[in-house]
Amino acid sequence: AAVAPPPVAPRATGAKPSYADARPGELIPLTQARRIIAQRMVDSKRTAPHAWTTTEVDVSNVWKWRVREKDAFEKAYGVKLTLLPFFIRAVVESLARFPLMNATFTDEGIRVHLDVNVGIAIAADGNLIVPVIRNADKLSIKGIALAAGELIDKARRGRLGADDLSGGTFTVNNTGANGSILSAPILVPGQAGIVTSEAVVKRPVVRDDDSIAIRSMMNVCMSLDHRVVDGAVASGFLSDLKKRLEAMGPVGSL
Repeated sequence: AAVAPPPVAPRATGAKPSYADARPGELIPLTQARRIIAQRMVDSKRTAPHAWTTTEVDVSNVWKWRVREKDAFEKAYGVKLTLLPFFIRAVVESLARFPLMNATFTDEGIRVHLDVNVGIAIAADGNLIVPVIRNADKLSIKGIALAAGELIDKARRGRLGADDLSGGTFTVNNTGANGSILSAPILVPGQAGIVTSEAVVKRPVVRDDDSIAIRSMMNVCMSLDHRVVDGAVASGFLSDLKKRLEAMGPVGSL
């Protein structure tokens, strides 16, 4: 027998339909933020020829490292230690090896950025925002974790300023936090690449010595601006990122 959906509580008197609280049958007015997001996404897809690629990463060791450190880290700094700062640290090291991934296409030429400013895609209050960790390449895993934690907290409290949202040169998206295993993200306009860390899943894996072991596996997906980079650079970047993530932990210094 069909199961009836749970009843939807009526809206408070005078309350308007909103993106953060969508109800069946409603027309949700477009906020200024939603108009801007929509226009930027359309502009990105229309302007930059998107290409997409992915690789599979064994994150067993770095996951063990993170698990070992997380309780003490949260107690010391009041910030949850997720896999994201480890991932960002590996990303910025790979960007140093493949600087074309940290570039912008212009009519005058391809501008390779001196600074490495990593945007973090965050959903907050029904909007997609991308606050920026400036000079992320100069930060340790601990420094990235604290910077990201501060930006995420500000985003959730609606206190991000214009400086927090500008100047990004490359973007990271933690889609795996919601259980995603494959994503094809849209580029932030003006950037050559965006990578996602997908869900960490335990499964049997054939090792180099032909043994089978249970490992923590994660897909890493990347969209790229094909005007800036071709497949050789993109695959080289992802391969380098994979090696760096697999070499992290299970011991080390944050």
